[in-house]
Amino acid sequence: MQVSTMKKLLLLPVAGVFLACASCSEPSHPPAPRPIVTDTTPIGDGLKVIGFALVGVAVVGVLGSMLR
Repeated sequence: MQVSTMKKLLLLPVAGVFLACASCSEPSHPPAPRPIVTDTTPIGDGLKVIGFALVGVAVVGVLGSMLR
């Protein structure tokens, strides 16, 4: 191999180590605390949808057994 090719091949691991070490720095300030969410209205809507789905499955099951 030529000397210039060896230098190029050695540059890749050196650059990789440099970039890996550069990304390990800690942030200068701590992350902001997440706000506490106390609103639970979507849970009620989700239960309503699940209830309608159960009623729909029951109706389809009864209609399917009546067709046999």
